[in-house]
Amino acid sequence: MSSWALLSAAQLLAAPPVAGWSDLPVFPLPGAAIAADASMFVKAEVDAGRCRALDGRSLDAPVAILVGTGGMVRQIVPQAIGCPTVEQFTVGYLLSLTRSGPGSAQLPRAGWYSLTVGYRW
Repeated sequence: MSSWALLSAAQLLAAPPVAGWSDLPVFPLPGAAIAADASMFVKAEVDAGRCRALDGRSLDAPVAILVGTGGMVRQIVPQAIGCPTVEQFTVGYLLSLTRSGPGSAQLPRAGWYSLTVGYRW
């Protein structure tokens, strides 16, 4: 395997920079708004007692996003917020937005980015 291929494979399996997520550049997600049904899912998790809302009406879910050399999102890692269902839901939701949403063809260059999804109801 060439050294370039090994480097690419290592990047795909790289762990996000857990310390300093706030220092990462913000992932540009143009034109993306959280759909009402997504916020309602999160509200239902809070109402069921599986998560704690910040103020009873909102919840923030930070993630780190790895963009590969081809411009595709390769990995999305949720930051632990004490609500695994919302953490994983956020990963799937963002993956869907980045693969098929408006502006998905204009992804940033390779590297780690941060994004915080704010659910409000």
